[in-house]
Amino acid sequence: MIEKMPTQVPGLDEVLEGGIPLSSTILVAGPPGAGKTVLANQIAFRNARPDCPVLYVTTASEPLARMLRFMQQFEFFAPEKVGKHVVWEDVGPMLLSSESDSDAIAWLSEQVLERQPALLVVDSFKALIEINGNHRALRRALYQFAGRLATIDCVTLLVGEYAPGETAAGSPEISIVDGIIQLSVRPMGLRDRRSLRVQKLRGSGYLPGEHSLRISKSGVEVFPRFRTPVEPTFYVASTERAPTWIQGLDEMFCGGPLRGTTTLVLGDPGVGKTVTSLHFLLNAAMRGEPGVFVSFQEDPNQLRQIAKNFGFDLQDLESRGLVAMFYTSPVELDIDEHFPKIARLIERVRARRVVIDSVTDFEAGAFFDQERYFNYVYSLVQWFKDSGVSAMLTAQTSEMFGNSLILTGKGISHIADNLVVLRYVPKGPEIRRAIAVLSSRGSDHSKQVREYIISEERGPVVGEPMEASMPLLGIAPRDGNEPA
Repeated sequence: MIEKMPTQVPGLDEVLEGGIPLSSTILVAGPPGAGKTVLANQIAFRNARPDCPVLYVTTASEPLARMLRFMQQFEFFAPEKVGKHVVWEDVGPMLLSSESDSDAIAWLSEQVLERQPALLVVDSFKALIEINGNHRALRRALYQFAGRLATIDCVTLLVGEYAPGETAAGSPEISIVDGIIQLSVRPMGLRDRRSLRVQKLRGSGYLPGEHSLRISKSGVEVFPRFRTPVEPTFYVASTERAPTWIQGLDEMFCGGPLRGTTTLVLGDPGVGKTVTSLHFLLNAAMRGEPGVFVSFQEDPNQLRQIAKNFGFDLQDLESRGLVAMFYTSPVELDIDEHFPKIARLIERVRARRVVIDSVTDFEAGAFFDQERYFNYVYSLVQWFKDSGVSAMLTAQTSEMFGNSLILTGKGISHIADNLVVLRYVPKGPEIRRAIAVLSSRGSDHSKQVREYIISEERGPVVGEPMEASMPLLGIAPRDGNEPA
């Protein structure tokens, strides 16, 4: 088994399956502002110790004095290590005064042999390469440099402003590296999206794909993309019911949704999706079954007031550990970043029920990438199944009062086990609410369209069958045994 140097960057070692292989040379590439220098310094300072000396070489693009001032703002910076376990050298003046960049590469080789660092960082390596145009001499010097690195147990990080297309080209510096870590930053709506992708890692496996990245005072944190296991986790499907205790709704499910299944509640704006999901969670909490409410639209203060209007003391349930609230603005939502926080909260309270209001907001959290959105929701539902959690997800339909009902984009409705639709329907001079259970995987269910009445005195109640037909809801009914 190949030995590795952990980066000690949160999340990155999970992506690299343990760290960077020893004696390997890694290109840390990306555009300006992507976080390359912060990442390299964080790896350097986290690993620097007496038995792991670090040599950090700056070039013309990153003057030493400026980098020192900049790095002092981060928590990983340890001034007591500077000059002792982390030695910084500035090769910029040599590059500017020399007629050949091969001189700088030869100097680097000498420093490596003399100092025997366990970690070498060259920032920016691309600036070192570009300052001279003698490509033949440069290529020869680079291959000699790579040969020197191979003789010692040294992990080397070559930092440079390379776009993804450049890292696929046949330039000499690309040919000598064992791995490429590509960082990116691009505008997405009102904010920028930072991400990391491993393009190759010779001699080691890694988690492929794009992973979210955040830079704070702590430094860089990587959020590995959320995914399902290649092999499904074994579990026994429950035949027990997870009743909602909403009058009439459990009868439509022939006893309630099966425990461990996910119910998607689709509906018009304001039709009662949040109220329904809140009762699904709080009715169970009142009976000692803990749950988590995840919201992206209404903050916990609003939800506590809504719950109070229906006779629930949400603060009391929270203080007793029966309910936990998770809120983040949909503007700031990043699905890969926030799922670990949600999962930790679910595990902390040992939740048996979870509400996500609404799953539609995940589309923005996936940066409007439909494929990423679909894969995330699928992985989330599978995670709930593996964990034995009964979940209720809400989603907003595309139009009100129309005859067509678009079911949440690319097949999201088919991911859920159970599908409930809430709609406004006209009845004479009034607007009424209607409810229908369209599918219940593994169980029979009512095929009727019924009135749905919500009042503060009684809460949500399923009423009598309505004269409105299912085509008014825009969807033909499914048989309960059909795949949903």
